[in-house]
Amino acid sequence: MNTRKIIGYVLWLLAFLIPFQPAILSTDGIHNVTGLISFIVLLVLLFTGYFLVDGANAAGKADAHHGH
Repeated sequence: MNTRKIIGYVLWLLAFLIPFQPAILSTDGIHNVTGLISFIVLLVLLFTGYFLVDGANAAGKADAHHGH
């Protein structure tokens, strides 16, 4: 398995370990700054993980077609 893909999966895991309560589900008793920071971190981790996993998949497909 590619290192970029593993890092992407770890980032996704980290993104889902962030509590969703302050990020997007409920704002009762949560300060706006806490919710905003949680949401931004969640988005950054998700998109960075996607970029890494998708890039690793594209590189793998290019290597597979290059051998033909």
